[in-house]
Amino acid sequence: MSVPRPIGQEAALATLRQLAASGARTLLFAGPDGVGRRTAARWYAALLNCRERGAEPCGTCPACRAWRDVDDDGTVSLQDYREIEAPTTTRDGRPSRRPLITIEQLVHRQDGDPDPLGPWLARPPTERLRVGVIDGASELGEAAANAFLKTLEEPPPHARIVLIAPGPDALLPTVASRCTVVRFVPVTPDADTWRRHHPHPALRLGRPAQLRDDEATGEARRAVAAFTAALSSRHPLGRTFAALSDLQAAWEADQDLIPGLLREAARGRGAVVYAACDAALERLEQATASYVHRGLTLKRMALALREVWDDPERG
Repeated sequence: MSVPRPIGQEAALATLRQLAASGARTLLFAGPDGVGRRTAARWYAALLNCRERGAEPCGTCPACRAWRDVDDDGTVSLQDYREIEAPTTTRDGRPSRRPLITIEQLVHRQDGDPDPLGPWLARPPTERLRVGVIDGASELGEAAANAFLKTLEEPPPHARIVLIAPGPDALLPTVASRCTVVRFVPVTPDADTWRRHHPHPALRLGRPAQLRDDEATGEARRAVAAFTAALSSRHPLGRTFAALSDLQAAWEADQDLIPGLLREAARGRGAVVYAACDAALERLEQATASYVHRGLTLKRMALALREVWDDPERG
């Protein structure tokens, strides 16, 4: 595998080049799911350690060639680069109702991870810098965030930290305030992108990380758009539930896509609506894990969102 590069994020990459020169240490890659934020984190790490010090990773120096050892499934195991995310199972092997990034993943704890992120960042790099990535940083629990706060505020001089989340509103305020935000946007291919990459519907839909040529992605976006449009209190409740029925059908077809699209729509309404949406989705996940009827829990979610969708504090 060559050095990774996200598609259609030239503005974000230009910002990262400037931040690489400025020495910014803690960054937040903010944007909707599927637009290449994790790929950009890998590109940034390669750029920081490339021995040619150009505008792009050269792809030929020893630091860049190390990226060729990345597994086909996307697993990264490099001496100066590390990714962590919330575990999907509990210690006893059961599925997590709500995955959370734990203290043990970040700082040393007895009987915890033998090599958590904080101590790993503190060790000298093989090349120039160590880069640690917290993917799904919105799942950073308060206790874990507080334990890691000092490192976020002042990483070692030879370390950089990248958090990946929908936006600052998705993080604890104490965490967001310590980050330099880099914005990633839904991908709209320009002429140059079309020349360099095979045209694909997922590019137009802002999901280059999941290049699927099917109707489910478009149907999911249409269902979410119709549902959120019907959430306004100006519309009768029957219209909301009718749109919810179509949303449920789309959800069954793509269970991973719908929550991200709902959060994306809620984020555009402001912090109050986003927080309500995040809480409603969390309750939905907990109810699903407890085998509560999906239709009933979706109706509860719709009612909770209707209460705040027109909140005057949004924006």
